[in-house]
Amino acid sequence: MRKNQILSAMAMTLACAVLSCRKNAAPPAQQRVNQPVINSIQSGGSITVGIGSPLQKIDLIGAGCYFYSGHLVNGITNFTDASNWLWHDLNVNVFKIVLRADGVEDVNDNADPNNTDFSKFNFTGNSNLVDQVTALKKAQLINPGIKVWAIVLSPPKYLKTNNSVNNGGTLNAGITNAYSEFGEFLYAHIKNLKDNGITVNYLSLMNEPDYPSSAVPYESAEFTTAQAQSAYTNTAGWLKTKLQSLSIPVPVFASPDCIDVTHTGSYVSALNASGNVSLFTTHQYSGSSAANFATASSAAGANGLYMTEWHAGFGMGTTPDELTAALDLVNKFHDAFRGGSKGWLYFEWGNPETNFGGLLYTPWGAPAVRKKNYYVFQQYTANLLNENYIPTTLNGITNFGADNVSAFTTSNKADINVVNWNTDAQNRVRLYFGGNISTIRIYRTSATENNQLVWSQDNVNQNYYDVDYAGKSFTTVRVTW
Repeated sequence: MRKNQILSAMAMTLACAVLSCRKNAAPPAQQRVNQPVINSIQSGGSITVGIGSPLQKIDLIGAGCYFYSGHLVNGITNFTDASNWLWHDLNVNVFKIVLRADGVEDVNDNADPNNTDFSKFNFTGNSNLVDQVTALKKAQLINPGIKVWAIVLSPPKYLKTNNSVNNGGTLNAGITNAYSEFGEFLYAHIKNLKDNGITVNYLSLMNEPDYPSSAVPYESAEFTTAQAQSAYTNTAGWLKTKLQSLSIPVPVFASPDCIDVTHTGSYVSALNASGNVSLFTTHQYSGSSAANFATASSAAGANGLYMTEWHAGFGMGTTPDELTAALDLVNKFHDAFRGGSKGWLYFEWGNPETNFGGLLYTPWGAPAVRKKNYYVFQQYTANLLNENYIPTTLNGITNFGADNVSAFTTSNKADINVVNWNTDAQNRVRLYFGGNISTIRIYRTSATENNQLVWSQDNVNQNYYDVDYAGKSFTTVRVTW
């Protein structure tokens, strides 16, 4: 990640607007769109886009309601507008929820996991569970194709070694029928959601099992690889049989969400041995890099690796400025996809903090507001579903590295995403496409722009294009051929 704050003494303000994107030859049918004045620093260099070398296809994009569903559903004053921003205006197909344990089944319903007493389960005492259902129903009205991904933070406390859903601990395998009882807890959640018209499509049994969480005051549980294998073998196996017997769709089982991508690979072999894991997942809060994701993606193999949680601006202090946090989000996109990830499930749809942690700012008693995180997410994912990642090669760009760029393609179009951390513009960077392009559209988010179309041209008929990347900005170049 390059965040050089380089000020050039040679920079001068032009008397008129400088074209942000331009060809060397006079273009036919070009259009200038909302062009700002920028510094004229001739950086040069090139990016070669490997349109002919498609790699992994991106098939899951979304976010979720972990902690702030109440803000999104009950707190803001423009829930319908916010819902349309999230589930209509974003290119998403996954809504991630939490199957919380606290208060749901604190005491075992009975001694027989095959005979569930639903009167002993409480799915309305935890407001987050209620609000998730409300948000999901709204999302499915707006986007009928959206899928539900559920994750468990902790087994019920009576199944825990520390007798608490909080502060770590693990599943107490010494309890009679422990794995089946855990499965029954999951079945009750899935049945409750089904009764509310919601089908769980994906399910992960564990959240951050690799994180030493004995001192954290939230729902958590730790599982070694061997313990995770036992749970996925026995609990997932029991749940499969139970759901099939009742003609309830069996979700796709996802691996535990490790807190660190470098830990993910150590779970792969054990979980593959369970026979019940179809894809692998990870969080990543620090030490993010394409190389680390590549190692985990390689271990996951054909099942695929998916980034499932991360805070924009994490580690940048309590109040990183809004644009910095948003550019940080783009950089994590780059790390994950350049490293081979097949999807991205961001953390929160909304958050009462303004600068990071959510796609919307959702203050209680006021309207939700789209912030820079939202706009860079929208800009990056506009065409991402079912596109293939393609490699890019950089040459001779000043203060610019490979981790600034990622690109994707389908049969007749490509998107090239570039984040420029520098305060200086990176000008006249030539994009080579490997074949003639027909149209080009360039979008930018910066301090003054929110996913704004800044350049458009049809009938290009060239295999290259020179593009300027403004200082402190995120630029997406979309081409067709």
